[in-house]
Amino acid sequence: QMAAAGFVHCPSENSPDVAQCFFCLKELEGWEPDDDPLEEHKKHSAGCGFLSLPKEPANLTLQEFLKLDKMRIIKAIKKEISQKMTEVEDAAKSTRSKIKNL
Repeated sequence: QMAAAGFVHCPSENSPDVAQCFFCLKELEGWEPDDDPLEEHKKHSAGCGFLSLPKEPANLTLQEFLKLDKMRIIKAIKKEISQKMTEVEDAAKSTRSKIKNL
């Protein structure tokens, strides 16, 4: 059920049950035995392109698959850029603080 909903299990020391959607990169944890992965995915990431597929992934044409993969890559790049921007902003804030204290 997890894979059919787009999730890949990617545990860490702090989060042994975390699963991430391969497409929208949404991470969910704290799974209960009666949780429906597809419903949880819809609830937490309604705009996920994987959820809006008009057919089963195995039945996608090459063109449909490549379009989906392009969307996935763009999403991953945007997430990476956002994380890097936050890191740069934090470093700049720290540097400004150090300069003020000189």
